[in-house]
Amino acid sequence: MSLPSEPLSSPVVLAAPPAPVPAMLVPSSGALAPSGEFTLRAMVGGCIIGSLLAVTNVYMGLKTGWWESGSIVAAVLGFSGLSALGRRGGAASTPLEVNLTQTAACAVGAMPAAIGLLGSLPALQMMDISVPSWGVIAFGTALGVLGVLAAYLLRRRLIVEEGLAFPTGVATAEVITAMHKTGRVERPGRAQVLLGSGLVSMGVTWLRDVHAWIPTMSALPFRLAGMPASTFTWGIGWTPMLLAVGMMSGLSMGLSMLLGAVLAWAVTAPALVQGGVIAGDAGYEVFAAWLTWPGVGLMVGAAMASLVLQARSLLGAVRDLRGLGSVGDGAGRWVAGPGLVACALTLVLGSGVFGLPMLHTLLALALVLPLCAVCGRGAGQTDISPVSQMGQLTQVASGTLFPGPAALNVAAGSVVAGAVAQTGVSLWSLKAGQLLGASAPRQLKAQLLGVLVGALVSVPAYLLLVGAYGLGSEALPVPSAHQFRAVAELATQGVSGLPPYAAEAAGLGFSLGVVLTLATRGKLERYMPSAVAMGIGFIMPAHGAVAIAASALLTELVRRVRPSWVEKHAMAVGAGAIAGESVMGMAIGGLVALGFIQRVG
Repeated sequence: MSLPSEPLSSPVVLAAPPAPVPAMLVPSSGALAPSGEFTLRAMVGGCIIGSLLAVTNVYMGLKTGWWESGSIVAAVLGFSGLSALGRRGGAASTPLEVNLTQTAACAVGAMPAAIGLLGSLPALQMMDISVPSWGVIAFGTALGVLGVLAAYLLRRRLIVEEGLAFPTGVATAEVITAMHKTGRVERPGRAQVLLGSGLVSMGVTWLRDVHAWIPTMSALPFRLAGMPASTFTWGIGWTPMLLAVGMMSGLSMGLSMLLGAVLAWAVTAPALVQGGVIAGDAGYEVFAAWLTWPGVGLMVGAAMASLVLQARSLLGAVRDLRGLGSVGDGAGRWVAGPGLVACALTLVLGSGVFGLPMLHTLLALALVLPLCAVCGRGAGQTDISPVSQMGQLTQVASGTLFPGPAALNVAAGSVVAGAVAQTGVSLWSLKAGQLLGASAPRQLKAQLLGVLVGALVSVPAYLLLVGAYGLGSEALPVPSAHQFRAVAELATQGVSGLPPYAAEAAGLGFSLGVVLTLATRGKLERYMPSAVAMGIGFIMPAHGAVAIAASALLTELVRRVRPSWVEKHAMAVGAGAIAGESVMGMAIGGLVALGFIQRVG
């Protein structure tokens, strides 16, 4: 399964690189007959699976700052569902039909990031900016369409001509091929394991948040600054999603987050209390408001260093754009009309809904295609689509050229961040389609349908979760929103108005983020912590980082003893746990909003 491997749009895609793909399992382009591809059941199945991914990404993104593309999980669930229909008298599924199912599902699942529900919109809400739901849906749909169309334009250059790796796309094609060769899910019982894990996760979430029979956190028996460790959020979080994130992200990421939590909640926070900067009984929100600055400094420093290291990708993007005029495959006629409509909608809605001046929006739109090309090349070469970096780059450019309120800076950054969130995911699907011999125009239609469905599903899910759990609370810390807001305030206001000593802490964090990111390019790479994960550790409650690190450590120990079990089942267990808590969390939010229950967790 492909997990974003750094905070992308809000997050960076946490995807552990897939295992090497046996070349003999992946048919070359055109090897499969095009029959049985764009079917009603494939589109309906893709939208249903994608809706589950979208809900999962809303919940996980608000809680951890990460989201997943879900390509392989969507392929497995699509194959299982279509096979079940085939056994009941329908036609057997084809590889191309399953590929269209996962293509639509991934487009739906990426929409929470494209709309800005994981970063820019929560940031605006924290700044007391209210945006109508219909405007969010329409604006996000326009951005999602731009991202999908950019991927389609870049397809020939990056996938056909250069043949970039796009590991997630290759792995997805391999899984689909293997399932149809054997006539069953490639890894026996994977769909059943995913379902069982999801049901257990749903039960735990209900017992924790409704009945309080399971604690949200078990306190650790030590004291800091003369106060219980729980004052500084230390404990073990009993959250299936966080345990699953640790299982899937790996030991390095888990320990990096724990290191960030130690520096934030065991060193800095107690020092702030002892120095009289913050009262000891202030609570999570007050501590997080200060710790956001060094945490965001770490993430922004890493992002800027990453951009420098990707200078070749930036130059490559220029070549990619120069080559668009000679694609010669009819891409222009598929893109021109919808692209112009999406740009016009972005301009109108940016002004009418967000109060974004026309020049701000035009600048952001001018950056969309070049930065989509950068993200596309990153997804092809490294399997990481640097969405957050592109959004921050836009914020800096907007703040430099058009100084103004921080809210406008956030809105401008959301234009590029929203579009590029769809580009990487779309290119992974198009790579899988190219290997399977799929029709690119049909995949484009599936992706455009997915954009619309994803927008309609994601916004209500967001509103339910925020209404039930509270935005920026210990339950939903929204790390990516803090990043959007902090960059906007720095770009428009400088360091004035920051809490005492926060500017110095942000500078130290920025420097450390640069050093750590540059060090990962040398011989010490395997020993260097992730600056982004450390930054999230500053913002999340410490008990969340403990849960992620403990789960990652336990998974690594099991891997050493039973590597085959981890290889076969760990990803399915993790995906099921994440989906189960997300779905139950949204269900609880709906019941709370209707007044049927009261959340106690």
